[in-house]
Amino acid sequence: MVSFNRVVLAGNLTRDPELRFTSNGIPVCGFGLAVNRVRSKGEEVDFFDITAWRELGETIANYKKKGDPILVEGKLQFSTWEAKDGSKRNKVDVVADNVQFLGSRGDSEGGGGRQGQQSGQQSGGRNDVDINEEDFDDIPF
Repeated sequence: MVSFNRVVLAGNLTRDPELRFTSNGIPVCGFGLAVNRVRSKGEEVDFFDITAWRELGETIANYKKKGDPILVEGKLQFSTWEAKDGSKRNKVDVVADNVQFLGSRGDSEGGGGRQGQQSGQQSGGRNDVDINEEDFDDIPF
């Protein structure tokens, strides 16, 4: 059986990236991404929750802010848990493997915004490790 889990999204951050650390000291960054979906009769917007681990997460948290454009490449991850009220919850997140910092609306050609935006593609480090809920202490994003 063949399986393939890959997603590429380009959009704008809906909130400032939030950097946290697991109990083992592993950095994890969470942020939202708004992606415009152009239709023949107008535009609609899709919203995605993104998680970036380790150095990739730290880089995003240090150089990006709400409204900045970014391209995210990663995989979909389905999570289920039991809420405090006893109900079952589930959600699909995007776990980023690579990001591309895109020029912001205020950037001119050849110019750049904050230091580090020109760095281009950032890689997420150890992509061979699957991370699950036991790797972090109820980090809400």
